[in-house]
Amino acid sequence: MTNIDAEIYSEFKCKADKCNHSCCKGWEIDIDEDTLGYYKSLDSELGNEIRQNIHEGEDTFFKLTDDKRCPFLKDSGLCKIIEELGEDGLCDICRLHPRFFEDINDYSLAGVGLSCEKASELLFEKHSLNFIICDSEKTIDFQNLLKLLGIDISQDYLNLTNKLPEYLNEDKIEEILDIFYITEPIDSNWKNEVLLIKRNYPDYLNNLDDQFIKKFELIYQYILFRQLELTLDYGVKKIVDYAIYSIIFIMLYANSFHDDVEAVRRWSEQIEYNEDNIDIILNSIEGD
Repeated sequence: MTNIDAEIYSEFKCKADKCNHSCCKGWEIDIDEDTLGYYKSLDSELGNEIRQNIHEGEDTFFKLTDDKRCPFLKDSGLCKIIEELGEDGLCDICRLHPRFFEDINDYSLAGVGLSCEKASELLFEKHSLNFIICDSEKTIDFQNLLKLLGIDISQDYLNLTNKLPEYLNEDKIEEILDIFYITEPIDSNWKNEVLLIKRNYPDYLNNLDDQFIKKFELIYQYILFRQLELTLDYGVKKIVDYAIYSIIFIMLYANSFHDDVEAVRRWSEQIEYNEDNIDIILNSIEGD
């Protein structure tokens, strides 16, 4: 098995207390079996506190506070477990998030999910989407990664400024926004945000010029990268359309709320981290 990392995977470093959207809020934090055993063995005040904040059952997880925060997230934005035990004291999901891994043929791919604002910031700083073959430390671009994986996506499909205009008509955008509206909402604001975009998007279409679209091209390609495994089940065309639908939504969100990074992060937590919502979009896309 050959390991290939997205370039931003090796560059990623948690922003901790500098993050505007802590992953320690609003998410159920599962505890793996090995870490649970470690927590049970801790003979300390912190060990007692940890055990008091664990729910054990079919699923084992930290009991969130009334405002949906991890009980060990301090007001400073830092983690009490890391401060006292180091990163080795974290459960797997906390230690690895937002990293993801997937295997395709004889290759193991690693990246970071875009629900983390730092991951989006790293991509917006890039001029090309690159990957590192770990054994040789050789750097390749996305097109060459696809060749290695044996996945046939033409350069025309990767060029967002060439591909996107055929989707930028009102009927298609209405269809896309309707699909995003019916996805299972992550919170009470989601549907209202989609309705706001739906109401105002005609005023934003003129802002979707080549310069604005080009800014999101690597985000689009990275969305494709994240779902390459699904080409085996859905085919290349549906995965490309999924990425195009997603990037159109992201750009309209960015135009509506004037924050490019937040648009990517918001889309990701709603769609990328919910397999059912990914399926809703893919199953709503007409086949070839």
